[in-house]
Amino acid sequence: MAQNKTQQHFRRLDVDKEILSVINNGVIILDEQLQIHYYNKWMQLHTKLKEDNVLGKKLYDIFPTINKKTLIRKIKTAFKINTPTFYAASSSNYLIPIKINQIKNSIFQYMQQDVSIIPFEQDKQFVAVIITDQTIMANTNALLQTNIQKVKELNQALIKEKEVTEFQHKQLLSNSRSAAMGEMISMIAHQWRQPLSLINTLIATLKIKKELGVLNDTILDNSINKIEKTTNFLSHTIDDFRDYFKPNKIATKINLFNLFEKSLFFLKSELKQLDIEYTIDINSNIYIKTYKNELLQSILNILKNSIDAFKENNIKNKKISVIVVKNEDSVLINIEDNAGGIKCKNLQQVFEPYFSTKSKNGTGLGLYMCKTIINEHLHGNISIESDENGTKVAILLPDKV
Repeated sequence: MAQNKTQQHFRRLDVDKEILSVINNGVIILDEQLQIHYYNKWMQLHTKLKEDNVLGKKLYDIFPTINKKTLIRKIKTAFKINTPTFYAASSSNYLIPIKINQIKNSIFQYMQQDVSIIPFEQDKQFVAVIITDQTIMANTNALLQTNIQKVKELNQALIKEKEVTEFQHKQLLSNSRSAAMGEMISMIAHQWRQPLSLINTLIATLKIKKELGVLNDTILDNSINKIEKTTNFLSHTIDDFRDYFKPNKIATKINLFNLFEKSLFFLKSELKQLDIEYTIDINSNIYIKTYKNELLQSILNILKNSIDAFKENNIKNKKISVIVVKNEDSVLINIEDNAGGIKCKNLQQVFEPYFSTKSKNGTGLGLYMCKTIINEHLHGNISIESDENGTKVAILLPDKV
């Protein structure tokens, strides 16, 4: 069938259709008004729409459910800062509704996508929209969350009586460690998603710029350096993960400032997502001899409790603050939030096993484990006070266990 003039006009883009057609990503070239100028074979295969039938049409006419306003804003931002912008699968779920049929046991009906918006040809106001299928990773993470919940439910079923025997006490610690491991895996997976999306965006940008003939050594070197830094970050994340779960049999001398910086590394994604201000007031020269990973695990549990409280309460100007004071032979760690506090009737029970104030997904093991670790393993003491404004946790530790 002969092409009409509009289709012929849109096919005069300075891109190599042969190369773009074999890229294992969806590629759509749009102008600022979301008019389609190119639609590669990947998109045709996954959406069951031929390029001839979509050229010259508006993207929202083909896919009415897209967030038109947000997409136009991101395109304008990409041109304004002259750098790619993107959606992450964790936040936008999908831009283009594509049915899933190749993944068994998928909990999603539509493909979960990372979407990169790459500016080029400023005079024509064209952008390349690169769609990457992240369904497998999103599905794996969702299944992981389900398994974590199952572990929590199994933990709750283990102890039926409030008072536990010595054997049950040890089992509680083991189970809470498993739950903590599951939460840590979830945090690592969350931290990996954006760096992987960035790498994919950089690679896609290089491919597009090469085909447009605008790739030079400076752009190539900068992109390679960014990819190297990002892959190093991923590697360090796994190293930190492995180190965190390595059993501590010997007490070591640790720097408390570095320890709290490490807690920020593990939780920064959630802190940023919820817009929580996290401040640390610690002298960088405070050292104690203790079991590093047990202390870090306790601190993470306390900080996670504050973060979860912010999720359940509508608080403006969210804040978590850490203040550490060095005494003659001990240190006092105060962790305080303004997340709304704990009801007085619940305050006396927060350190008991399987008691939780969370509306859902609470195991009731976090603070119980903290108290056990700090009192029995680290030879310290933990206390908690709360009012309608927030909660303050105080940890007193000897400078040597």
